[in-house]
Amino acid sequence: MMGSRSKRHRTHKLLALTGLLICVSLARAAEVRGTVVVDYQGLFEVDKSVQNHPISVALIPDEGQSVVRRGVRTEHIEIVENRMHPSFLTVQKGDSVSFVNRDAVFHQLFSLSPGGEPLSVQLAKAGSGSQSATSIKLDQAGVTHFFCRIHNKSYARIDVVETPYLQTIQPGQSFHFVGIAQGRWQLRVSSPAAETLLIPVTALTAPQPLQITLASRGGGMGSGKLKAQSGVDQLYRN
Repeated sequence: MMGSRSKRHRTHKLLALTGLLICVSLARAAEVRGTVVVDYQGLFEVDKSVQNHPISVALIPDEGQSVVRRGVRTEHIEIVENRMHPSFLTVQKGDSVSFVNRDAVFHQLFSLSPGGEPLSVQLAKAGSGSQSATSIKLDQAGVTHFFCRIHNKSYARIDVVETPYLQTIQPGQSFHFVGIAQGRWQLRVSSPAAETLLIPVTALTAPQPLQITLASRGGGMGSGKLKAQSGVDQLYRN
């Protein structure tokens, strides 16, 4: 009799635990999805002469939203032919970025960031045996612009956000965040050639896809060529 009661008790505990796991799974079965396009203002026709820049999509928790944390990561930017590649990144606060010089010339990097610590570092020639790479930990949320004092067309922008939910897409492509908690979130959508939007969204189990349009900055000047980094020249002079 005692064994039968104990067995039933274990069965009830197992069922309760299973129900709890199902509830937790359902609570995290929500998603946010959609498509982002860029409205190239000032262009009569958008063709292959217009350079596409990637779009960063970050899902930021609203108050009370739970987040599955991840470990810190290190992204890489290579300097090749006096240009930084990639020239646009979005990382989680606390991640690091490694700058690697692949050129046979020196580069002297510096940064501009509202409220952040300025950077100034010289990278030796590639293969010289000296310091041709440097790693920077990004602990300040916001946008940081990186330049070279020697080569004025060498530029990169890094956006630092306080969320691990990050995706980088091309204009016209879709983003999809799955397995997140239901409820309210903030969707941050940004591109170097366009504006940055912060959009309130709700994560649901079967949401309708969002249709998001970013307005370009600069326009085409009639030549069909978009100003890739609108405002960067002013930053550099300052």
